[in-house]
Amino acid sequence: MWGAWCARCHAQDGSGKIDEPTVSVEPMDFTDCKLTTAEPDADWERAIAKGGPGVGLSPLMPGFEDSLTAEQISGFVAHMRGFCKETGWPNGNNNFPRPIITEKAFPENEFLILPAVSHDREVEFVALYEQRLGKRSMFEVSVPAVSTATTPRHNGLGDIEIAFKHTVFTNAGNAATGTAPRIVSLGMDFVVPSGDHEGKGIGHGTVLFEPFISAGTMLSNWYLQGQFKMELPIDETKAERAVVYNAYIGRDTSAAPNTWTFGVELNGENHELALTPQVRKGLTGTGALAASIGAMVPLNEREERGVKWVGYLLWEFLEPLRARK
Repeated sequence: MWGAWCARCHAQDGSGKIDEPTVSVEPMDFTDCKLTTAEPDADWERAIAKGGPGVGLSPLMPGFEDSLTAEQISGFVAHMRGFCKETGWPNGNNNFPRPIITEKAFPENEFLILPAVSHDREVEFVALYEQRLGKRSMFEVSVPAVSTATTPRHNGLGDIEIAFKHTVFTNAGNAATGTAPRIVSLGMDFVVPSGDHEGKGIGHGTVLFEPFISAGTMLSNWYLQGQFKMELPIDETKAERAVVYNAYIGRDTSAAPNTWTFGVELNGENHELALTPQVRKGLTGTGALAASIGAMVPLNEREERGVKWVGYLLWEFLEPLRARK
């Protein structure tokens, strides 16, 4: 069936490279493990069933939901997975939607803007760049811009963070046997005291090392993600040690890449606890652009801490933004 229906556009080997192209757009190269392994099976199944428009891509890709059973569509996806000949890449079934606070375990290629507005009108915008390294690793650089709640208000750059993350365990899961996808990663954040701590009260004023572990799985149709982190300052007179823990549960409202995702996080730092209900929405048909907004509501010390509005604007820069005709 692949040879009869699909190879004329995608090539027999899945590379999309054929002598006489039959479509005006360039088909995905299924042999490129860096691109294909980040895609979950559900996206490919939807593309086969609904065609290109079902995942925000070209209408030149037809839909086959009237011609194929669900089992046959799953068989096509399994066949397409075989075009990536390299082992060791985390499967895209573990590439869950990103929570606002909880660090994902899956290595990413993303650029984000993360705003946060506290109850006392302190404002922060964080520019976050994430780049995948090889099969299982990634690094990220975080640059915050802060406007304090003091009178007079102080503005400036906060502490820059540089992080490294590596996936130590991954399992793609198996729907037939009821096995859920699972992933675990270890990482280290390095906080540079680039903020003007003494003059403007921005930043910690000392170097921090922050080892962490992140994990994710699914329970039925629910995403479960968690993170545990230690914050270890070099100078404990300027910043205290902290234990940070975050847990997230959420689910999509449909299988479309631009679906709404509703969820809630439990966020803790030492004795402080908060709940962060949130909603995420893909802004393009491919889901390469997405936005999320939530409210971090304290569970204790409410008068001192108040509600903080948080969110992000996300760009998966290796994914197409829109369909090419």
